[in-house]
Amino acid sequence: MRIFTGGYTEPILMGSGEMVEGRCKGIACYDFDEQTGKLAYRTVTGDIQNPSYVLADAEGAYLYCVNELKDWNGIDGSTVSAFAIDRETGALQRINQQFTCGADACHLSFSPDKKYLLVSNYSGGSLAVYRIREDHGLEPATCILRHQGRGANPERQEGPHIHQTVMAPDGQHVYVSDLGQDVFACYRADWEKGWLLPEKEKNIYGIPGQGTRHGAFDVNGTHFYVMTELTCEVNVYQYKAGQAELMQTISAFADPAQQTEGCLGAGIRIHPSGKWVYGAVRGTNHIAVFRVEADGRLTLTETKLSGGEIPREFILSPDGRYLLAANQDTDNICVFAIDEHTGGLKEVWNQENVYCVTCISF
Repeated sequence: MRIFTGGYTEPILMGSGEMVEGRCKGIACYDFDEQTGKLAYRTVTGDIQNPSYVLADAEGAYLYCVNELKDWNGIDGSTVSAFAIDRETGALQRINQQFTCGADACHLSFSPDKKYLLVSNYSGGSLAVYRIREDHGLEPATCILRHQGRGANPERQEGPHIHQTVMAPDGQHVYVSDLGQDVFACYRADWEKGWLLPEKEKNIYGIPGQGTRHGAFDVNGTHFYVMTELTCEVNVYQYKAGQAELMQTISAFADPAQQTEGCLGAGIRIHPSGKWVYGAVRGTNHIAVFRVEADGRLTLTETKLSGGEIPREFILSPDGRYLLAANQDTDNICVFAIDEHTGGLKEVWNQENVYCVTCISF
Protein backbone atom coordinates (compact mmCIF):
# COMPACT_ATOMS: atom_id res chain seq x y z
CA MET A 1 0.00 0.00 0.00
CA ARG A 2 1.15 3.54 -0.73
CA ILE A 3 0.54 6.99 0.64
CA PHE A 4 1.02 10.37 -0.99
CA THR A 5 1.89 13.55 0.89
CA GLY A 6 1.57 17.22 0.07
CA GLY A 7 2.63 20.51 1.62
CA TYR A 8 3.75 24.07 1.01
CA THR A 9 6.56 24.56 -1.51
CA GLU A 10 6.68 28.33 -1.02
CA PRO A 11 5.88 30.72 1.86
CA ILE A 12 2.22 31.48 2.46
CA LEU A 13 0.24 33.56 4.95
CA MET A 14 -2.40 31.45 6.68
CA GLY A 15 -5.86 32.57 7.73
CA SER A 16 -4.72 32.31 11.35
CA GLY A 17 -2.05 34.94 10.67
CA GLU A 18 0.80 32.42 10.71
CA MET A 19 3.42 32.68 7.98
CA VAL A 20 4.36 29.17 6.88
CA GLU A 21 7.79 28.62 5.39
CA GLY A 22 7.59 26.63 2.16
CA ARG A 23 9.95 23.65 2.51
CA CYS A 24 7.98 20.95 0.71
CA LYS A 25 9.68 19.48 -2.38
CA GLY A 26 6.45 18.43 -4.10
CA ILE A 27 4.11 15.45 -3.83
CA ALA A 28 5.97 12.54 -2.26
CA CYS A 29 5.15 8.83 -2.40
CA TYR A 30 5.86 6.32 0.37
CA ASP A 31 5.30 2.61 0.73
CA PHE A 32 3.22 1.78 3.80
CA ASP A 33 3.72 -1.58 5.54
CA GLU A 34 0.29 -2.63 6.76
CA GLN A 35 1.80 -5.17 9.16
CA THR A 36 4.26 -2.88 10.96
CA GLY A 37 3.06 0.65 10.20
CA LYS A 38 6.45 1.61 8.80
CA LEU A 39 6.90 3.99 5.88
CA ALA A 40 9.56 3.80 3.17
CA TYR A 41 10.28 6.72 0.84
CA ARG A 42 9.92 6.04 -2.89
CA THR A 43 9.93 9.26 -4.87
CA VAL A 44 8.83 12.87 -5.08
CA THR A 45 7.30 14.73 -8.01
CA GLY A 46 8.47 18.34 -8.00
CA ASP A 47 7.53 21.50 -9.88
CA ILE A 48 4.11 21.59 -8.20
CA GLN A 49 3.11 24.80 -6.41
CA ASN A 50 1.79 24.42 -2.85
CA PRO A 51 0.07 21.01 -3.13
CA SER A 52 -1.31 21.45 0.38
CA TYR A 53 -4.16 18.96 -0.07
CA VAL A 54 -3.88 15.76 -2.09
CA LEU A 55 -6.50 13.13 -2.93
CA ALA A 56 -5.82 9.83 -4.68
CA ASP A 57 -8.53 7.65 -6.20
CA ALA A 58 -9.34 4.29 -4.60
CA GLU A 59 -7.55 2.36 -7.36
CA GLY A 60 -4.31 4.28 -6.88
CA ALA A 61 -4.19 5.26 -10.55
CA TYR A 62 -4.89 9.00 -10.39
CA LEU A 63 -4.30 11.83 -7.96
CA TYR A 64 -5.59 15.37 -7.59
CA CYS A 65 -4.14 18.27 -5.61
CA VAL A 66 -4.98 21.85 -4.83
CA ASN A 67 -2.36 24.46 -5.62
CA GLU A 68 -3.01 26.78 -2.70
CA LEU A 69 -2.27 30.26 -4.05
CA LYS A 70 -3.37 33.83 -3.43
CA ASP A 71 -3.34 34.54 -7.15
CA TRP A 72 -2.60 32.72 -10.39
CA ASN A 73 -1.27 34.61 -13.41
CA GLY A 74 -2.29 37.87 -11.77
CA ILE A 75 -5.86 36.78 -11.02
CA ASP A 76 -7.09 36.19 -7.46
CA GLY A 77 -7.43 32.45 -7.04
CA SER A 78 -5.78 29.05 -6.91
CA THR A 79 -5.60 26.05 -9.22
CA VAL A 80 -6.39 22.34 -9.01
CA SER A 81 -4.22 19.76 -10.78
CA ALA A 82 -4.84 16.22 -12.05
CA PHE A 83 -2.13 13.56 -12.34
CA ALA A 84 -1.72 9.97 -13.50
CA ILE A 85 0.20 7.76 -11.06
CA ASP A 86 2.96 5.46 -12.29
CA ARG A 87 1.99 2.22 -10.56
CA GLU A 88 5.58 0.98 -10.41
CA THR A 89 7.39 4.06 -9.14
CA GLY A 90 4.68 6.25 -7.64
CA ALA A 91 5.81 9.20 -9.78
CA LEU A 92 3.16 11.56 -11.14
CA GLN A 93 2.48 12.71 -14.69
CA ARG A 94 0.40 15.88 -14.94
CA ILE A 95 -2.78 15.58 -17.00
CA ASN A 96 -4.08 19.14 -16.70
CA GLN A 97 -4.84 22.05 -14.41
CA GLN A 98 -7.89 24.27 -13.85
CA PHE A 99 -8.50 27.62 -12.15
CA THR A 100 -10.49 27.32 -8.89
CA CYS A 101 -12.10 30.78 -9.06
CA GLY A 102 -11.09 31.49 -5.46
CA ALA A 103 -7.97 32.09 -3.38
CA ASP A 104 -6.32 29.57 -1.03
CA ALA A 105 -7.83 26.31 -2.26
CA CYS A 106 -7.59 23.98 0.73
CA HIS A 107 -9.69 20.81 0.34
CA LEU A 108 -10.85 18.24 -2.22
CA SER A 109 -13.57 15.61 -2.25
CA PHE A 110 -15.17 13.30 -4.80
CA SER A 111 -18.85 13.05 -5.60
CA PRO A 112 -20.35 9.68 -4.58
CA ASP A 113 -20.04 8.35 -8.15
CA LYS A 114 -16.45 9.71 -8.48
CA LYS A 115 -17.46 11.64 -11.62
CA TYR A 116 -16.95 15.07 -10.05
CA LEU A 117 -14.30 16.75 -7.92
CA LEU A 118 -15.25 19.47 -5.42
CA VAL A 119 -12.70 22.14 -4.45
CA SER A 120 -12.99 24.41 -1.38
CA ASN A 121 -11.41 27.89 -1.48
CA TYR A 122 -10.71 29.23 2.01
CA SER A 123 -9.97 32.91 1.41
CA GLY A 124 -12.17 33.04 -1.66
CA GLY A 125 -15.14 31.84 0.39
CA SER A 126 -16.12 29.78 -2.61
CA LEU A 127 -16.57 26.24 -3.89
CA ALA A 128 -16.02 24.92 -7.40
CA VAL A 129 -17.26 21.66 -8.97
CA TYR A 130 -15.41 19.93 -11.83
CA ARG A 131 -16.46 17.06 -14.06
CA ILE A 132 -13.74 14.41 -14.32
CA ARG A 133 -12.95 13.53 -17.94
CA GLU A 134 -12.48 10.02 -19.32
CA ASP A 135 -8.70 10.50 -19.12
CA HIS A 136 -9.22 11.63 -15.48
CA GLY A 137 -8.30 15.22 -16.23
CA LEU A 138 -10.67 18.01 -15.23
CA GLU A 139 -13.14 19.95 -17.36
CA PRO A 140 -13.76 23.64 -16.55
CA ALA A 141 -15.97 24.19 -13.50
CA THR A 142 -19.63 23.24 -13.91
CA CYS A 143 -20.66 25.16 -10.80
CA ILE A 144 -19.15 27.93 -8.66
CA LEU A 145 -20.67 28.93 -5.32
CA ARG A 146 -19.71 32.01 -3.33
CA HIS A 147 -20.74 32.51 0.28
CA GLN A 148 -21.31 35.93 1.82
CA GLY A 149 -21.50 37.01 5.44
CA ARG A 150 -19.42 37.07 8.59
CA GLY A 151 -19.30 35.57 12.07
CA ALA A 152 -18.82 36.54 15.71
CA ASN A 153 -15.00 36.61 15.72
CA PRO A 154 -13.93 39.86 14.00
CA GLU A 155 -10.36 38.66 13.38
CA ARG A 156 -11.02 35.18 11.97
CA GLN A 157 -14.64 35.47 10.82
CA GLU A 158 -14.53 38.76 8.93
CA GLY A 159 -15.94 36.95 5.91
CA PRO A 160 -16.81 33.49 4.57
CA HIS A 161 -14.08 30.82 4.70
CA ILE A 162 -15.00 27.53 3.03
CA HIS A 163 -12.88 24.74 4.46
CA GLN A 164 -14.37 21.37 3.45
CA THR A 165 -17.18 19.55 1.68
CA VAL A 166 -18.86 16.45 3.13
CA MET A 167 -21.22 14.15 1.25
CA ALA A 168 -24.51 13.46 3.05
CA PRO A 169 -25.45 9.82 3.67
CA ASP A 170 -28.09 9.96 0.93
CA GLY A 171 -25.47 10.91 -1.69
CA GLN A 172 -27.77 13.64 -2.96
CA HIS A 173 -26.74 16.46 -0.66
CA VAL A 174 -23.44 18.17 0.07
CA TYR A 175 -22.54 19.96 3.30
CA VAL A 176 -20.08 22.83 2.91
CA SER A 177 -18.08 23.98 5.94
CA ASP A 178 -17.90 27.76 6.30
CA LEU A 179 -15.54 28.59 9.17
CA GLY A 180 -16.37 32.27 8.79
CA GLN A 181 -20.05 31.76 9.59
CA ASP A 182 -20.09 28.67 11.86
CA VAL A 183 -22.17 26.61 9.48
CA PHE A 184 -22.17 23.53 7.29
CA ALA A 185 -24.34 24.89 4.49
CA CYS A 186 -26.50 22.29 2.74
CA TYR A 187 -26.80 21.97 -1.04
CA ARG A 188 -28.85 19.56 -3.11
CA ALA A 189 -26.68 17.99 -5.79
CA ASP A 190 -27.63 17.47 -9.42
CA TRP A 191 -24.95 14.97 -10.40
CA GLU A 192 -26.15 14.88 -14.02
CA LYS A 193 -25.23 18.53 -14.54
CA GLY A 194 -22.66 19.03 -11.78
CA TRP A 195 -24.76 21.68 -10.04
CA LEU A 196 -25.30 22.40 -6.34
CA LEU A 197 -28.53 24.10 -5.25
CA PRO A 198 -28.93 25.64 -1.76
CA GLU A 199 -31.31 24.10 0.78
CA LYS A 200 -30.82 26.46 3.70
CA GLU A 201 -33.49 24.79 5.81
CA LYS A 202 -31.11 21.83 6.16
CA ASN A 203 -28.05 23.86 7.20
CA ILE A 204 -26.11 22.55 10.20
CA TYR A 205 -25.23 25.42 12.52
CA GLY A 206 -22.47 25.65 15.09
CA ILE A 207 -22.24 27.98 18.07
CA PRO A 208 -21.21 31.56 17.16
CA GLY A 209 -17.45 31.99 17.27
CA GLN A 210 -16.57 28.28 17.18
CA GLY A 211 -15.20 28.31 13.64
CA THR A 212 -16.49 25.07 12.11
CA ARG A 213 -13.58 23.46 10.25
CA HIS A 214 -14.04 19.78 9.36
CA GLY A 215 -16.86 17.30 9.86
CA ALA A 216 -17.69 13.64 9.31
CA PHE A 217 -20.76 11.42 9.37
CA ASP A 218 -20.66 8.23 11.40
CA VAL A 219 -20.76 4.82 9.71
CA ASN A 220 -24.56 4.61 10.08
CA GLY A 221 -25.26 8.13 8.85
CA THR A 222 -27.18 8.94 12.04
CA HIS A 223 -24.70 11.33 13.65
CA PHE A 224 -22.51 14.16 12.39
CA TYR A 225 -19.31 15.18 14.19
CA VAL A 226 -17.69 18.59 13.70
CA MET A 227 -14.25 19.81 14.81
CA THR A 228 -14.19 23.54 15.54
CA GLU A 229 -10.99 25.45 14.83
CA LEU A 230 -11.33 28.46 17.11
CA THR A 231 -12.60 26.70 20.26
CA CYS A 232 -11.05 23.22 19.79
CA GLU A 233 -14.35 21.46 20.46
CA VAL A 234 -16.32 18.68 18.83
CA ASN A 235 -20.01 19.23 18.14
CA VAL A 236 -22.16 16.09 18.05
CA TYR A 237 -25.37 16.25 16.00
CA GLN A 238 -28.15 13.71 15.70
CA TYR A 239 -28.96 13.44 12.00
CA LYS A 240 -32.30 12.20 10.69
CA ALA A 241 -34.23 12.83 7.47
CA GLY A 242 -31.84 15.57 6.44
CA GLN A 243 -32.13 17.49 9.70
CA ALA A 244 -29.42 17.86 12.35
CA GLU A 245 -29.92 18.55 16.05
CA LEU A 246 -27.02 19.54 18.31
CA MET A 247 -26.72 16.96 21.10
CA GLN A 248 -23.35 17.71 22.69
CA THR A 249 -20.34 19.99 22.60
CA ILE A 250 -17.20 18.46 24.10
CA SER A 251 -13.69 19.88 24.49
CA ALA A 252 -10.66 18.22 22.91
CA PHE A 253 -8.81 18.92 26.18
CA ALA A 254 -8.97 16.74 29.30
CA ASP A 255 -8.27 19.88 31.34
CA PRO A 256 -9.65 23.16 29.96
CA ALA A 257 -6.70 24.97 31.55
CA GLN A 258 -4.47 23.31 28.95
CA GLN A 259 -6.18 25.26 26.18
CA THR A 260 -3.99 28.30 25.65
CA GLU A 261 -4.18 31.14 23.16
CA GLY A 262 -3.11 29.98 19.74
CA CYS A 263 -4.53 26.47 19.98
CA LEU A 264 -6.46 25.58 16.82
CA GLY A 265 -8.62 22.57 16.03
CA ALA A 266 -7.68 20.72 12.85
CA GLY A 267 -8.92 17.43 11.41
CA ILE A 268 -11.50 14.90 12.59
CA ARG A 269 -11.84 11.23 11.64
CA ILE A 270 -14.21 8.41 12.60
CA HIS A 271 -12.84 4.91 13.04
CA PRO A 272 -14.21 2.38 10.50
CA SER A 273 -15.71 0.40 13.39
CA GLY A 274 -17.68 3.47 14.47
CA LYS A 275 -16.40 3.03 18.03
CA TRP A 276 -14.04 6.02 18.21
CA VAL A 277 -13.67 9.58 16.96
CA TYR A 278 -10.29 11.29 16.66
CA GLY A 279 -9.61 15.03 16.57
CA ALA A 280 -6.34 16.97 16.20
CA VAL A 281 -5.34 20.20 17.93
CA ARG A 282 -2.49 22.42 16.76
CA GLY A 283 -0.54 24.38 19.37
CA THR A 284 -0.69 21.73 22.07
CA ASN A 285 -0.06 19.29 19.20
CA HIS A 286 -2.19 16.40 20.34
CA ILE A 287 -4.74 13.91 19.09
CA ALA A 288 -7.89 13.61 21.18
CA VAL A 289 -9.41 10.13 21.36
CA PHE A 290 -13.15 9.91 22.00
CA ARG A 291 -15.24 6.83 22.68
CA VAL A 292 -18.63 6.82 20.94
CA GLU A 293 -21.41 6.00 23.39
CA ALA A 294 -24.61 4.13 22.50
CA ASP A 295 -26.53 7.36 21.86
CA GLY A 296 -23.76 8.86 19.71
CA ARG A 297 -22.39 11.19 22.36
CA LEU A 298 -18.65 11.23 23.01
CA THR A 299 -16.43 10.57 26.02
CA LEU A 300 -12.82 11.78 25.93
CA THR A 301 -10.60 8.81 26.82
CA GLU A 302 -7.10 9.95 25.85
CA THR A 303 -5.02 12.85 24.57
CA LYS A 304 -1.87 11.76 22.75
CA LEU A 305 0.94 14.02 21.57
CA SER A 306 1.09 13.96 17.77
CA GLY A 307 4.83 13.27 17.69
CA GLY A 308 5.67 16.68 16.27
CA GLU A 309 4.41 20.23 15.90
CA ILE A 310 1.29 21.49 14.12
CA PRO A 311 -0.62 18.30 13.19
CA ARG A 312 -2.49 20.05 10.39
CA GLU A 313 -4.00 16.80 9.15
CA PHE A 314 -4.12 13.12 9.98
CA ILE A 315 -5.62 10.05 8.38
CA LEU A 316 -6.65 6.53 9.39
CA SER A 317 -5.49 3.49 7.44
CA PRO A 318 -8.37 1.83 5.53
CA ASP A 319 -8.35 -1.18 7.89
CA GLY A 320 -8.49 1.07 10.96
CA ARG A 321 -5.28 -0.28 12.47
CA TYR A 322 -3.19 2.88 12.19
CA LEU A 323 -3.40 6.66 12.51
CA LEU A 324 -0.88 8.77 10.57
CA ALA A 325 -0.33 12.35 11.77
CA ALA A 326 1.15 15.00 9.45
CA ASN A 327 3.23 17.38 11.59
CA GLN A 328 3.73 20.46 9.44
CA ASP A 329 6.34 22.42 11.41
CA THR A 330 8.61 19.50 12.34
CA ASP A 331 8.60 17.87 8.88
CA ASN A 332 7.52 14.42 10.03
CA ILE A 333 4.74 11.86 9.89
CA CYS A 334 4.13 9.96 13.11
CA VAL A 335 2.42 6.58 12.77
CA PHE A 336 0.35 5.25 15.67
CA ALA A 337 -1.08 1.77 16.12
CA ILE A 338 -4.72 1.86 17.22
CA ASP A 339 -5.67 -0.43 20.10
CA GLU A 340 -8.54 -2.58 18.85
CA HIS A 341 -10.16 -2.64 22.30
CA THR A 342 -9.76 0.95 23.51
CA GLY A 343 -9.00 3.00 20.41
CA GLY A 344 -5.87 4.26 22.17
CA LEU A 345 -2.74 5.27 20.27
CA LYS A 346 0.80 3.87 20.46
CA GLU A 347 3.62 5.33 18.37
CA VAL A 348 5.22 2.72 16.10
CA TRP A 349 7.05 4.79 13.47
CA ASN A 350 8.35 8.30 12.88
CA GLN A 351 9.09 9.28 9.28
CA GLU A 352 11.39 12.30 9.15
CA ASN A 353 12.20 14.74 6.35
CA VAL A 354 8.62 14.97 5.08
CA TYR A 355 9.05 18.67 4.56
CA CYS A 356 6.21 21.00 5.59
CA VAL A 357 3.74 18.11 5.33
CA THR A 358 0.10 19.19 5.48
CA CYS A 359 -1.83 16.28 4.01
CA ILE A 360 -1.75 12.49 3.53
CA SER A 361 -3.78 10.36 1.12
CA PHE A 362 -3.93 6.59 0.68
